[in-house]
Amino acid sequence: MTPQQAARKEKRDILRALYGGMMTLADLTHELGYTDPKSARRWVEDTGLPATAFGGRKKYDTDEVARVLVDRRGMA
Repeated sequence: MTPQQAARKEKRDILRALYGGMMTLADLTHELGYTDPKSARRWVEDTGLPATAFGGRKKYDTDEVARVLVDRRGMA
């Protein structure tokens, strides 16, 4: 396992323990340290994170969120 894969697994395990398999926009807002959900929505659009519709709500796969967060570390 590469260091990148290990980091993804660690982040995935942490997020799954906190939020389960799917995250809401409110969960993302909290995890990203934002206070405004609009900022989290913009982050989702900028990263191209796919959403899954549950009824009228969108949720985001925790594994994909972890992958994006780890892959974008150090990017400026």
